Formats: sequence, C-alpha cells, structure tokens
Amino acid sequence: MDAMTREDLCSELSMIDASGLIALADECVADEPDLMITRPPTVGSVVTQVREPVAEQRFILADALACSAEVSLRGRLGWGMRLGSDRRAALAAAICDAEVVSSGPYAARVLDLCREGRARREAERAAEWARLAPSVVEFEEIP
Repeated sequence: MDAMTREDLCSELSMIDASGLIALADECVADEPDLMITRPPTVGSVVTQVREPVAEQRFILADALACSAEVSLRGRLGWGMRLGSDRRAALAAAICDAEVVSSGPYAARVLDLCREGRARREAERAAEWARLAPSVVEFEEIP
C-alpha cells in the first residue's frame, strides 16, 4: 500500500482505532486556524448491500448506523464516515483526510497510521485463518 488512493485513505480512516485517530487529528489542528467544519458529525443509517455468491445477485441486508462529517482545512475538503455513532471519531477521520489531501505537515503520519492499521488487520485475519485451517473440510471431486 505504498501508493494510497483517496478511496484507500477513507476506507482505512473508517476502520482505525478511534483513540489513535482522534489523538492524531488533535495534533493536526492544534495550531491550525484554517479549520472549518463544513458539515458537522451527523449520525444516520446507510444501506448495507451484499452480493449473493452463487447467483451473484445484490440484495439489501440491513441498515447500519453510521456517522459522517466534512471539514475544510487549508482550503481543501476532507470527509470521514465511521460505523456507529462516534461523532468525535468521524470528525477526526475528516480532519485526517483533509490533512493528507492538503499535503499538511502531518500527512505522512496519517498515512503511516493507515498503513499500520491495515497491517494489524491483515495479521489478525491471517492468525484467524491459521486458527481455523485445521477445521476446513476438503471435498474430493469425483469425475
């Protein structure tokens, strides 16, 4: 994940541990007079759509609670959305997004935090698959 797209950035910011994200966002705006909240953190619901794997048809599974926010930092818009109702974390995600988009002084730290979060999740998934591997049933195909 050396070259992170905007989509990757927003995705990672939505899944990072809230406390680390909020702390970094606080640092990003500590001496920044140019921060403007263009859309305050708002809690609502988003439709969760999935694809059935056999027929590959999409269907609505449920509505999920989410919080989104938008800020302007150094004239650039930042956006964040997180599952749940944590308004501070959604605002922090928007601030960190704007920090990267505006190439601010903390942009590299935001990207590092995203890379660390992704690496941690991938390691957790690998460990879970390793734990489950002995229980996998392999069926032999008869021609």
